[in-house]
Amino acid sequence: MSKLGPDVVSEEGLRELLGLGHRAMVVCVEPPCLKHNVWYGTWILRCVSLDEEADRLLITFRRRVTDEVRPRTFQTLNGLVNFLHALGFRTIHVPMEIDGRTCHDLGQHGAKSP
Repeated sequence: MSKLGPDVVSEEGLRELLGLGHRAMVVCVEPPCLKHNVWYGTWILRCVSLDEEADRLLITFRRRVTDEVRPRTFQTLNGLVNFLHALGFRTIHVPMEIDGRTCHDLGQHGAKSP
């Protein structure tokens, strides 16, 4: 499991927790707008246990000067969908309003196609 703390998770830790039955919650932080046929906004991911007692923020590391930890953000709808698809989700719902949330459970998705 994560050695980062109880309230954050790395991408590797997220994959492990999703395999154990946790859900991926997509949260809209900045409402999207359409520019040149691309949806731009800001979304984050949280990893939530089924009983909703454990809630971890997906983070990323910046190893330039220090081991700075920041929330992993997705600036385009395409980037978010690609990330979720790579995790194994085949039906993806995305909130399009600020503070909108939607959960994804791998148990509701079939096996990955080749």
